[in-house]
Amino acid sequence: MATSISTLGQTIGIINRNKTIQNQMSQFQNQIATGVKYQTFKEYGADSLRIQRYRSDLNDITGFLYNINIAQTNIKQMDSALSETEEQAGNVLSAINIQLTKGSDFNLESIKGAASAALQIVQANMNVKIGDRYLFAGSDVSNQPYTGAATATSNMQTQVTNWLAGTTTADQFTTNVESMTDSQLGYSTTLGSAKNVYARADTDLEVDYTVKASDQGYKDVVAGLNVLANLKIPTEGTDAATKDDFYKILDNVYKFIQGGVEGLRDSSAKVASAAGTLNTMATNHTNDQQNLQKVMESTEATDVTEAAVKFQALQNQMESSYRVTAIISQLNLARFLGSS
Repeated sequence: MATSISTLGQTIGIINRNKTIQNQMSQFQNQIATGVKYQTFKEYGADSLRIQRYRSDLNDITGFLYNINIAQTNIKQMDSALSETEEQAGNVLSAINIQLTKGSDFNLESIKGAASAALQIVQANMNVKIGDRYLFAGSDVSNQPYTGAATATSNMQTQVTNWLAGTTTADQFTTNVESMTDSQLGYSTTLGSAKNVYARADTDLEVDYTVKASDQGYKDVVAGLNVLANLKIPTEGTDAATKDDFYKILDNVYKFIQGGVEGLRDSSAKVASAAGTLNTMATNHTNDQQNLQKVMESTEATDVTEAAVKFQALQNQMESSYRVTAIISQLNLARFLGSS
């Protein structure tokens, strides 16, 4: 009877040890599969809160980098559109200079053609978008900022007609053009109330990279090009306006477009400054991300190679335990047969 109890005790002891080994093997197997020491925060003990804070910080950084990446993409496209608009306006100014040097051979149609072609490109640039978001619409990203090219043309033709008829002087013509409203120049009715666009680059930092199609630089270029595209040289004996008036308007429009180009350069400088700030923040966040990941690895990660070695050792121990269990079972059977 004592022998039976002793054998039972041995068997129970082996079974308990096997369960312990199995639990340990399961832990090491999870470490090998996941690369971390434990599967729940509770198992990390004192390190638990620190790990949760690290993960929260990493999530925040990922969000900031996502915001920055979107803004950088938008800014790159905006800067390209602004540069192209400056170039188109510059080409028209060059065309005016070329024609002015010709004196009596002045060809207005050449300037009108250049202005019309440039205007189409400028209008396309004002309506540039990425996906379904218009970049020069401020916060009103779903609405096209420039919608009334035909309206602008009609209003400008009215101004030219009134000037030719003598209803307005050359100075009044220029003043009327300068004071035209956004809607008269063809801008969306919702653009004026649109708010600025910001990139959330850090917890307490929002970077403003707003440039609207109706900002003064764009607006002056659009108005000036519209004048040139619709301007006419007065006909002697028919029109009340004179050629001197024409050249006065031409000079005013030239200065008007020049001012618009300067305004566009200011807008380019604004988005370039925003891009510089965002680049700096992206670098800082990337460095913080890498440092946090290293700290996380030292706190949370496991040595997979070491876990695999320990798993193999436990597996060998388990196999040995099974062999011992088998031997004990055979001894018990022999004793039972002998006693019978």
